[in-house]
Parts: sequence; C-alpha cells; structure tokens
Amino acid sequence: MKIKSAVFFPHLLPGLTAGLLLLSLSGCKTVREIPYLQNYAEYQWNDSIRPFDITIKPKDELFIFVHSSNREVSAIFNYTEPQPIDTKQLRATAQSGKLRYFPVDNNGDIDYPLIGKINVKGLTIEQISSLVKSKIARYFTDGADYGVKTYISNYYVSVLGEVKSPNSFSVSSNKINVLEALAMAGDLTVYGLRTNVKLLRELPDGEYEIHQLDLTDANLLNSPYYYMQQRDVLYVEPNSVKAQDAKIGQTTRLWVRGAAIVVSLGSLLYRVLE
Repeated sequence: MKIKSAVFFPHLLPGLTAGLLLLSLSGCKTVREIPYLQNYAEYQWNDSIRPFDITIKPKDELFIFVHSSNREVSAIFNYTEPQPIDTKQLRATAQSGKLRYFPVDNNGDIDYPLIGKINVKGLTIEQISSLVKSKIARYFTDGADYGVKTYISNYYVSVLGEVKSPNSFSVSSNKINVLEALAMAGDLTVYGLRTNVKLLRELPDGEYEIHQLDLTDANLLNSPYYYMQQRDVLYVEPNSVKAQDAKIGQTTRLWVRGAAIVVSLGSLLYRVLE
C-alpha cells in the first residue's frame, strides 16, 4: 500500500501525451514536406527557356587546346599535344601543368599567343573554340585539318547547410543543375527546408544576388536559376523541426525521455498493485 500511495504519476499523463502528440504531428508535417516536385502532374515545360550552355565570366580559368596534323604549328599554341584527343585526356594533361592556361581578366579578355587580347566574356565553350579557330586560321595552310577544344578548369559549385555532405564540387561537364548539385552533396537531410533553398550568385561586376528556390514545386525546372553557374553557392536552411529540436536542447530531451519511462513504469505499477 505504501508503494501504491507513492505512485502519483498518472496525473502527468495527459500533459506528457499532449507534448508527445505535438512532436509526432511535427514529424508528420516534415514527412509531408520531404518529396521534391510534388505538383509534377500540373507541370508544363516553358518553351521559351532555351537549352542551357555555360557562359564565360571574369575570373574563369580556361584551357584551350589546338590539335592538328601539323604539330609544329599547334605547338605554338600548346605546351604539349597529347594523343588521343578526348576530353578525359585533355583534362588530365591540363591538370598536369602541360597545357597552356588562360585566365579571364575583369574585362573578359584572355591573352592568346600570336593573337593578343580576345574577349570571351558571355561566350559559350563552343563559341570560344570557334572564335579561336577562326583567328588562328592564317597560321595553317589551306585545307589543313585542325580544331580547337576548350573547357573551364575552375567550374565548381558549393552546397552548404542541411545536406549530408556539404562541400565544393568540381563540375566536369559544361553544366550542372540544382538537383544534381544536391545529389553530389548526398541530398538534403530530413531537417532541410525544401521550400526555401537559397542560391547565391556572383555577378560579373562583383556584386551578389540571392534567389529562393522551392524544391517541392515542379516549376523549379522552368526557373532561370535551375542550372548553376561557376562558383554558385546553394544554402539549405534547417526547417522548424530542427530549430525546435535545437531549442529544446539535449538535456531537456533526456529529461523528457526519462520522465516518459518513469511515467510508463509508474502507470504499470499502479495497475498491478491496484
């Protein structure tokens, strides 16, 4: 009977149950907000959006490789001429320091051998290759077989915040979209706020702009910010559940768990000794 009179925990059950119910509802809300592109059935492609091609900006670093059967002429523009000529071999040669490197200055110019200043600001990779090819044509005999390949060596994007592996990632192709960048970072955690992902972009004049992206809206695919540019940064904010979790604190969470165990044991003893 003494033990029975000491069991006073049942009157705490309503409050504790309500608290646990609120936490449960918060968790359910988070689960409902996790899927991407939720309104895909209503999505319509915007025909006015052109296929994306990365364009050159100041502070880019270019590798431009001239290949031809006349190695003496092509050697004027290259440090070495690797064979076979493919993107993988070209990148490996450039990274080894054996290929000429062309930084883009603040005016959008590169200083090219024998030609001098070439303005590449706002041009695509293909346009730069065509432009350089036309400018060096006079150094090759008529009918000579030659070509130009270009790529950006410092094309990388950064992903921060509530993702599994925040980091900066090098882009090997000439484009990357927001979802691909998030995949490289291991995707968002369950605490990531999917409706308000921030994209930070540096403008050619040095200023920055910030854009809000909603990953749950299929119209993201029509956004002009769906594809990421050089040195873009994605920041994923924590959602309300994570914020509340941080506010409660580790000590309080342990206390609540301990109280729940004690209440459960007390309720069990009460029923057994009743």
